[in-house]
Amino acid sequence: MDETPIVSVALWTTDIPALAGFLSGVAGLSLIEDYPGYARLQAWNAEIELHGDDDADRRHPWYQALARDGAARGIGAEIRIQVDDVDAAFAKALRGGALSIRPPTVAGEMSLATIMGPDGYFFTLWSAR
Repeated sequence: MDETPIVSVALWTTDIPALAGFLSGVAGLSLIEDYPGYARLQAWNAEIELHGDDDADRRHPWYQALARDGAARGIGAEIRIQVDDVDAAFAKALRGGALSIRPPTVAGEMSLATIMGPDGYFFTLWSAR
C-alpha cells in the first residue's frame, strides 16, 4: 500500500465475494484483505470495506430494514470510480450481471456510465477524455 487511505467507505453486503469480485474485476480495485464476513479493497488513496450480516452491528438504525429479504443495501448511494476504459468496464459489468442505468455517455470532458451492481449499489464508472 503506497499511501494511507484518506477516504474509507463501508458497504454492508449479502455476498462479500460477489461485491469484492465486482469491484476488483470491473473497477480495478485491489483486494487487500479477504476474510469470512469482511473484505477490504483499495483504489488510489481511498478504500472500500465490505461487511457481511454476521458482522452487522444490530444497534444500527437500518439493521432491521436491511435484514428483510429484498431490501436493497445500496439504496440512496452512488459510488463513482475512475476506470481506464468506461466502455470495457461497462461491458464487463453487464456480463457479470449488473443492470445498466446509464450506458456509456460523453459528458463534457469525461466519459461515464452508471450501473447497478450487487445488493443494489449504484456505480458510476468514469474516465477523463
